[in-house]
Amino acid sequence: GAGAFAYENLRTAIEHGARHVTMLGRRSGTTCPKWIDVIAFLRPADEFYNTNRAGNIISFDVWKQCYEDSGLPKPECWAEGLLKPHNHTVSVSDLGFIAGYHGLATLRVGEIHEYRNDGQGVILKDGSKLDCDIIIKATGFHLNDEVPKICGRKNIYSYDLLDYNLLYGAEPLLDGAQFGSAKGRIAEEEQVSEEALYEGILQMQRKGLPDVVQRNNPFGSGYAGPMYVSSWFFKWLVTHPEFQKDLMEASGEPAQDAVRMWASSIGVGRQNVTKKLVVDLGAASESQLKFTAEKEADRKLYGE
Repeated sequence: GAGAFAYENLRTAIEHGARHVTMLGRRSGTTCPKWIDVIAFLRPADEFYNTNRAGNIISFDVWKQCYEDSGLPKPECWAEGLLKPHNHTVSVSDLGFIAGYHGLATLRVGEIHEYRNDGQGVILKDGSKLDCDIIIKATGFHLNDEVPKICGRKNIYSYDLLDYNLLYGAEPLLDGAQFGSAKGRIAEEEQVSEEALYEGILQMQRKGLPDVVQRNNPFGSGYAGPMYVSSWFFKWLVTHPEFQKDLMEASGEPAQDAVRMWASSIGVGRQNVTKKLVVDLGAASESQLKFTAEKEADRKLYGE
């Protein structure tokens, strides 16, 4: 394997005295030094939690230099304009680069064909041989296909509800949208009338509602931000049951597959539902609107 858990095993093996580790995968994974991830928490961000693009380029250039200095091959996906392979995340490992620099680690692309008869290695599909004492399988994962069987629901609302008062959170399948890339995305946004959307935005402003522009994840590659937001919002829905029911009705039938939850389909699903609600708000007559947001209503940072 060549994903995050494969790099974790590389680190553990080196720390426990392995003389050499070869990481063998069907494709190259992407790993970065820890400071790349840490600096994302320290850099200034705008109101949407986006960092400066020029700074992103500088960080990426130094990241590439780490591959060159350590003698490790760069991921093939970079030549395709992708930060990471489809359905992979970006691993975080200083030791991968340190081990490569000192000749303790090698990254190879290939697949095992069979084990050697002497028990001291494997033969790859390209006919080459690889000596090894221990083989660690760190490949793939299983989908949570038990969810529909347990809950009786095949689809989930874009705001993580399977049903009334029933929240479901799961690690998403990682396509290109995990880090905001337009390449490698599975889902595409639904198109709505710009005029109708504009009318809805005007209605929101008249009613004093906060904007509904999606924010970035200020926690870098971590899931803490989205999990925190989802949990606080669910708490609010549970304590405001009448609004929860209204939201579910106004959103229409849930469209997100509860098993194949690609990162892009989650994000795009939220955008699609939000646009539908804004358009419907703009089309509503004044007699249908029975609320006005309180003056102090505003988007807060993670449950404040």
